[in-house]
Amino acid sequence: MKKLLAIAVFLMAFSNAFADFNKPNIFGIYLDEATVFLKGDNAPDFGDYSYSNIVLSFNALIGVNNRFGIHTGAGLLIGFANYVNGDDDTGFGTHYSNDAEDDASFGLAIQVPAMARFYVSNAFFFEAGATIDVNLFEQYYYGAAGEWESVDEQKLLNVEIGGGLGFTLGFGLEFSLKYTHGLTNMYEHGDVSNSRLVVGIGYWFNYK
Repeated sequence: MKKLLAIAVFLMAFSNAFADFNKPNIFGIYLDEATVFLKGDNAPDFGDYSYSNIVLSFNALIGVNNRFGIHTGAGLLIGFANYVNGDDDTGFGTHYSNDAEDDASFGLAIQVPAMARFYVSNAFFFEAGATIDVNLFEQYYYGAAGEWESVDEQKLLNVEIGGGLGFTLGFGLEFSLKYTHGLTNMYEHGDVSNSRLVVGIGYWFNYK
């Protein structure tokens, strides 16, 4: 406990020394990597898949005052997954193969965050809000057949809510960690939604 307290004091001192959120509106770029967790009656069992997202985005922080702002933007999401041990009798989403060995999927979407951000110090912040994915397409690969197939039942929008924390250095470099919980099904037929654990790094061009 003493070590954790000492680390927290050090980080607070570091943040106060090197950062200051003093611009009403700032703009930057962000790179997020997300581990995706699927849930629902038609989702595969945990451990039977690996699913990741990478998002490269242009972000904006619209300042209300020197502590509070709205974090938004738009980014290109690349999703890729691998499925094994296909013993789910209900199937996954629109995919009803009972032999999912070496199956995979690939998709693209436009991601738009809408997060309220509050700086608790000059650098450390908390944020919470919604994330919306506008799905462009998804392709599913059936390993047994060696064929790719379009997933026509994919819904247009995927809506999530969540929150996280992070810190911004005085010259604009930023690190963040957040968790989001899906509110919508990913497909027209089938009970499958997703949650994400997201690690991000970004840079604000005009932070100071």
